[in-house]
Parts: sequence; C-alpha cells; structure tokens
Amino acid sequence: MSTLFHTMPEGGQAATSAGELAERIAALRAEPSAANARELAALTERLRRLVPPANTPLSPLLAAARLAVPFDFSVPPSHRASGGQWVTAAKRAFVMGLRPLHVELLKPQAAFNQRVLRVLERLEARRDQGSREDLTDWVREQLDAVGPGQGASAGAVREPHGARGSGAGTSAAAAPAPHGTLNFVDVGAVGGPRERREPRGFAPVDLAWKLAWRAWRRALGPVLEPLLERQAEWNAQMRETLLSVAAAPGAGTLDPLGATHRVARLVALASPLARPGLPRGVRASAPLWTEVLRRQSRFNGEAVVALAAILGVRTPPPPVPALEDFHHWCTLRESGDIQAAREAMARLPRRPRLSLLVATAGACPAHLRECLASVEAQVYPEWELVLVGPEDGPALPEPWGPSRRQPRIRRVTLSGPTDFARALRVGLQAASGDFVGVLGAEDTLAPHALAEVALALGANPGLDVVYGDEDRLDTRGRRTAPFFKPDWSPDLLRSVDYLGRGVMARRALVESVGGFREGFPGAEEYDLFLRLSEASERIGHVPHLLYHRRLGAVGQVSQEGRRALAEHLARRGEDAEVTVPGPGRYRVRYAVRGTPKVSIIVPFKDRPDLLKTLTDTLLERTTYPHFELVLVSNNSVRPETFALLDTLNDPRVVKRTWDFPFNYPAINNWAAGQATGELLLFLNNDMEVVDPGWLTELVSQAQRPEVGAVGAKLLFPEGTVQHAGIVVGMTGMAGHPFWRLPDGPILTPFGHTEWVRNWLSVTSACVMIRRPLFDALGGFDERFLLCGSDVDLGLRLHARGLRVVCTPFARVVHHESASRRTDAIPEPDYWRSFTSYRPWLLKGDPYYNPNLTLLSGDCDLRRHPEDGEALAVRTLAHEVPSARRPLK
Repeated sequence: MSTLFHTMPEGGQAATSAGELAERIAALRAEPSAANARELAALTERLRRLVPPANTPLSPLLAAARLAVPFDFSVPPSHRASGGQWVTAAKRAFVMGLRPLHVELLKPQAAFNQRVLRVLERLEARRDQGSREDLTDWVREQLDAVGPGQGASAGAVREPHGARGSGAGTSAAAAPAPHGTLNFVDVGAVGGPRERREPRGFAPVDLAWKLAWRAWRRALGPVLEPLLERQAEWNAQMRETLLSVAAAPGAGTLDPLGATHRVARLVALASPLARPGLPRGVRASAPLWTEVLRRQSRFNGEAVVALAAILGVRTPPPPVPALEDFHHWCTLRESGDIQAAREAMARLPRRPRLSLLVATAGACPAHLRECLASVEAQVYPEWELVLVGPEDGPALPEPWGPSRRQPRIRRVTLSGPTDFARALRVGLQAASGDFVGVLGAEDTLAPHALAEVALALGANPGLDVVYGDEDRLDTRGRRTAPFFKPDWSPDLLRSVDYLGRGVMARRALVESVGGFREGFPGAEEYDLFLRLSEASERIGHVPHLLYHRRLGAVGQVSQEGRRALAEHLARRGEDAEVTVPGPGRYRVRYAVRGTPKVSIIVPFKDRPDLLKTLTDTLLERTTYPHFELVLVSNNSVRPETFALLDTLNDPRVVKRTWDFPFNYPAINNWAAGQATGELLLFLNNDMEVVDPGWLTELVSQAQRPEVGAVGAKLLFPEGTVQHAGIVVGMTGMAGHPFWRLPDGPILTPFGHTEWVRNWLSVTSACVMIRRPLFDALGGFDERFLLCGSDVDLGLRLHARGLRVVCTPFARVVHHESASRRTDAIPEPDYWRSFTSYRPWLLKGDPYYNPNLTLLSGDCDLRRHPEDGEALAVRTLAHEVPSARRPLK
C-alpha cells in the first residue's frame, strides 16, 4: 500500500472536531427516536454554527445568491511571476479608489440580479413540486419591476440617489431597475440598445459628488457603453428565457433542443468583457474592468447553471484547466515546503544515502550545468552523484571540471558504446547509496527533492520505491505542464509509464531484479519499474513537484515499451495481449477464460423511451455471447412501459417486478438473487451501448483475481466524460474526476481518461463484480436509499486488498442529466455516506492527488485549504435540504 504525505490544511483542527460532531449526528439519525430528538436538534444546530458556509457553495442557485451584489469587490493577487504586486496594487487602486462610482454604476444590475434569483427559486420550487402552474404573469411582473422615479424604459446613466448610495452597506434592492438595464445601455425585450437620455427624477445630493459623477460619466461613457452592452444582452436573453420557462409545462415551454441552445447562448454572454471587436481603448483597460465586473460574471455563470438544472439540460462543457497561474501557484507553496522539509530532516533518526545516476553523453553543457547545480543545492546532504560519460567526451562544465574534487561526485568513463542502458548499468555498479535513481542530464531537481524521499523513507522504512510528481521545463527554462500522480496504481502503470522520472528504488532490489537491461532503448526505466513491481508493492508516493524534466514527457510509448509490458505479463503468468491503440497509452487485452454468463441487472420505473434505447442497443450491438438482461420494474404504471415490455421477446431478456418503495441497493440485491450469471453487471436504465466489445472488456477485467470490481467509461451524449472513476472527498462527499471534460487524451494536471486506472470506487451506473464476491460482501448496503452504496461497496473491496478498475475500453453513453442537485439525493444518504467515507475523507483518496482541487471535477490546481472532511461537513451543515432553514 502506498503512502501519502501532506500537511494538515489550515483550519484542520476545527474541521476534525466538526467531523466528530457530524459523525455523532449521523449515528443519532441512523437510529431515530423520541428520546434522542432533542439531542439531535441541538447537535445539528451546533454543527451549523461551528462550520462556516462555503465561499463556493455546491448548489449553483446558492452560489448565484452569494454573488448577486456585484459591487462587493475583492481583487485577488496577480499570478504574474514578475511585477505581480504592482499589477495587483494598480487594480485595487482602480477598483477601491473609485468604489463609490462603481457601486452607483452597478446598483441597477444588482437589483435585476435579485429579481432573477427570485424567479429561479420559484421555478425550481415548481419543478420540485411537480406543479403545472403557469407563472408567466408573475415572472413578467418580477423581471419588469421598476423603482420610484423610473419608467419602464429607463436606461440612461442614473444620477446617484445620495451620498448614502455609495457606501459599502448599500442594499442591492434599494435601486431596482427594469430588465436589461445597465447605466449606459438599456436593452428591451428584443435586445436592441436604446438611446441615452437623462433620468426623469433626481434626488438632492451633495453638489461635489453630483459634479464628480457627471464628469466621470462623460469621460468614461465611450468606454463603458461597448463594455457593458454584452451584459445588457445577457439580461435581455435571461428575461426572454425565464418567460419561456414560466409557461405551464407542456404549454409552449422550451423543448430540450431549444433549451440547450438558449443555455449555450447565455453561457456565451456570461462574461461582459468577452465581446469580440471591442475598441482598442476598451481592450487596454479591460484588466481593470475585469475586476469591477468579476462578481457579475460569476453570477451570470452560476445563474445559467441553475437555469439549466431547472430545464434539465446541460451547459456547454467547461474548458480544460489553463494553468495560467501555475508559476504563482508554485511560488506560494514551495518555499514553505522547502523550509518544512529542512526542519523535518533534523528529526530523522537515520539518513539513507541516495545515489543519482546521470548519463552525460550528448547533453547540452548549459543544461548539464543547471542539472548539477540543482543536485548541489539539495537541502538533504546524504547524496551521491554518479556521472557516466564517454571516454572521449567533453569535460564537465565548470565548476565540476577535473580540477575540482568533490567527494559526493563520482565520474565514470565508458569506452566503446555509450548507449543509455549501458551507462546506467555501469553507473549502478559504481553507486554506493542505499537507494538509486536516474536523473536526466538536462533535467533538474527541486531543492527539497531528496529530502522528501528521505522523509518518506523515515516515515515508512519498509518502502522499496519512492516517486514524486513532476513538471516540464520549456525551451526558455520555465516550468510548465505539471503532472500530479496518484499513489501506487498498478493498472495505470500497465497503461503508461506514469512513474516517469524522480523515482528512487532500493539498490539491493534493483540489483536483484537484474538492474537496467539492454534491448529496450527508450524504455529502460519502464522495463525496470515493471520488474520492480513484480518483486515488491511497497511503493510510496510523495505528492510534491520534485522533478523538472526538459526532454520527453510522461505518456510516451514505444514498441520497446510494449515489449517490456508483454514480457512483464508473461512473467506473471497472465494471458494477455499488449497493443498501442494511440499516442500515450498501452492497452492490455486480458483473455476471457471460457464464456461465463453475465447477468445484466437493470432496475427501472417507466421511462419507456430510455428503456427502449437501452434494450435495442444492448441486444443489437453487444458481441459477447453469453448474458441475460434482467429488467426489474419498480412501481411502473405507464401503459407504454408495459407495451414495450410485451415486445421484448428475446430469450436473453428476463422480466421481473419489485413493487416496493424505492431503494436502489435493495432492488439490486433482490435482483442479484434472481439472476443466474457468474458475473453480475449492475446497469442504469438510461444507457446506450456504442462499443460492441464493451461487455467482453468488462468480463476480461472482472475475471482477474486481484480485481474486485470494474467500471466503464461513461460519456454524455455530446461526448464529454460523465464517469471515469470516483474520488472520495471531491465536491462534498465523492465526485467524478474529468467530469464533462472532452473525451480523449486531453492534457490536464492529472492526465486523461484514456488510461486504465485504479480507484477507490466506480459508479454503480455500470459496474461488474463476480457473484461469489458480491455475496461474500453481503451485496449493497441497504441503509442507503439512492446514492452512496456504490462508493461504500468499493471501499469494502479495497479493505479486502482488492483493486477497483475503470477501463476506457468499455464505453457507454449515459443519458443522465448533467445537473447536480443536492436536494435530489435523499438526506439520509448524505449522513450514511459521511460515516462510510470518513476514513478516506480524513487522509485523502490515494488514487487522486492532494495538489488537485476537490471543489470540482476538472482536475485543476488546488487553491483551497479545505480537505475532504471539511467539505463533507460543510455540505452536511449547509447544503442538505434540512440545513436550509434559518438558524435560530
């Protein structure tokens, strides 16, 4: 089992005590009684007061509500490597120095935001209640409301309402404005700008303030008009869409395609500064106005997400993380990491010697100098550098030339061939360290790289291999393209050499497995890693960027690597074929032993449209020959459903009925008892089979004795990722990494979804498990009602030492709604999930990386201090339905 090393986030002690409180509440809720009702209420109230609300709540409607006042300004620090503090100071001077004017500018928009929120809340309530009430008149009245002294078409720059209107405590509701109104541009229902004109009324104000406002208005009018026109267009589009949604369901409301187009248009308009063709002067000042309109842009985005949830459609996919502030992100963290490593070293009871092997043939002298300097800059002193180069090669760059004696540096010369494998073999023979690793001659180490390895070995002396995270050095020597790795993941290593560089292995173990072998040019280290993994799984991971690679990249594949992997599988006695299906990945096709029967269990309640898509595509496209499709009706009532079932005469289809109150684990457990297959596949009813070989791939993985469960890659209909594994602690309890990112080998700090990976769990929307193992576990935990039993099952498998695998070579389209609603999940499932997941919420999911965000599934850099437990407790305290009542 690999280890994870990271410090307690800020506020960790408070999160821990809140976690204990939440666990007590969960225990009381699990056994409700009149005797404990008062204690339960008191503890729940205490939890809500102890845990602050999230700055970024998980509900988009709550997030929009917190952003509705656009003039609650906050300028974040600049991420620029040089001069960032001056940029930040200039922005803050512009925003805060002119705050009264900015507030006056944005007050009408703030009022409109509040009205949009009221409408969204009412529409959401109508949806949840299943009401068919026509709200068109009420919505129009709300959105077109105006304040005193303003006509329905007011839109020119408003005079300020008084000195009090510019204060920090100004209420957003104090200055209502019609839809589409911004101070310079008013947009009617058709979206066309109206002419500027002076307001009809004007409250007495201080003369100096009045003159300043007018001067500022005249000076910046040419800038603000084009700048704010896009926001006015967003207002008009939102008004029009909300009116369309307000009609009684089925009475002229938007169809799914029209709703999707409306939502996409609103997303495109969400950033007021994204308008193409802005005048040059406006573009020059755009960074300043970005800060003024930052909260408004975020409000627009969250309001659209909330609208999409009401409509049951998806917003356009989010962009892949851009990492524009990567250098700043590193700067904020690494000085503290280096100092912490330096201090921790003083407490090490033993300091193992670490040997670095460097093959210098063909290295650029300037880059080699940087490489050697990075070794000498290590805060850990017990290192050895073995430099292996050709006998007739150039001298080492100064100050490492022949004239200098350095006892920690060994120089070894080669006569004859100087291939990489031979250089590493000779270097290994010359090394005297307890652990050895390869350092590229043009690569560099972080100052605390070797210290972190030594600390990992001090914390767990039994480790045989230790590896860290890495990034790239571009042609100008700048760090870029970080790759944050999971803890030891054997199936990932069979997809790609994810260990890469920055790996230190016990020298005795390296020698015992044969060291570096010839015949694998370009894959010498990958071949060694595979042989090391056969001898030991005591492999540790240090989640810090310890290695900076100049040449090559994680994800390179070759025929030599394919051959090394094939030989690895043969040595382990596994019947499998290795191919290279595309750039950056290997594929291992495990042979299916026999033709075991698969029972595909599909619970459903009506929705004959979804059921027909599933049955048609599964029965027609699946090439695996031996399966039964067990369809389990749960309280279905529609005649169309039974008519469809009557047409399903395929002998592979088995029809069952379970007419009891809905409980997802119970339905599946009962159906598993009715099934006759050796392998059980639990499958949602909203699936569409697209790959003929999907079931064969799942069977081949599920038959492996070391694998407990296997899941498929699930895609939304537009081709984005719905599921490629589950991370415990993400988005409040457990979430999907890569969620809604494009399918394929995209570049994120965590890689992509084209690799087979190990996870703590996969979704029960499509999961296969061997029947004897499922029975031994007792099936799904029926204390859950809808969500969480799949993650719980995976955690129980992991506790037995079995792997959970997700394979991208079984792809299924999932027609699930992309909106995530906390109120759609039964509240008891949250509390039960917290109890089940808590050990991993505390220490972190080993198959993710603590440097990556837990607030979303896009695998972006982590910029928040909260750990998984803190986010889960916050969800319990503020996001679940019962937590939305006002505090007493």
